[in-house]
Amino acid sequence: MVDAAALRNWLVDYVRAVLDLEADTLSTAAPFDSYGFDSIEAVIMAGVMEEEFSIRIEPTMVFDDPSIDGVVAALRNAGLVA
Repeated sequence: MVDAAALRNWLVDYVRAVLDLEADTLSTAAPFDSYGFDSIEAVIMAGVMEEEFSIRIEPTMVFDDPSIDGVVAALRNAGLVA
């Protein structure tokens, strides 16, 4: 099972890399779109997460609460993250 802290760190690194953000400018509670991270990129991110962590992610998990904290919580609620 995937560790929540490891997933959160991975998500922070991924979003920072895609959007070229500094570490201190990214809040894990902020909605993705507040950084210009659009729905297309969110779907791509979900696919990359599936490959990276060998888990199946429903697209709605990224959109129901579109933030790093929200994605971690959705995966935890689905039993995919400890």
